[in-house]
Amino acid sequence: MTKITIFEEAMCCSTGVCGPDPDKELVRFTNTVERLGDEHSDVTVERANMSADIQRFLEHEAVHEKVESDGPDVLPITVADGDIIAEGEYLSYDALTDAIDTRQEREA
Repeated sequence: MTKITIFEEAMCCSTGVCGPDPDKELVRFTNTVERLGDEHSDVTVERANMSADIQRFLEHEAVHEKVESDGPDVLPITVADGDIIAEGEYLSYDALTDAIDTRQEREA
């Protein structure tokens, strides 16, 4: 099982897809997360919002150090099984599945 965690900037809700004019990139990424959940039973995806889940930022040493050194502009940070695989952007569905496939092939 692969665990993906997305560490995100502070938002008003867990996905940032709220209000009358939600960010299109957040809408796209929310759809990506839902699709991953539907199509990959061996993958879990969690989102950590800086305002609601600050403890998770503090507990993940590499993420904490990255945010401390580079500031919140480095977010979002994508972590797969504890390792940072992307920063500063929301990955596409294809990029996420490629990263997952590569990790799973390495483990096999």
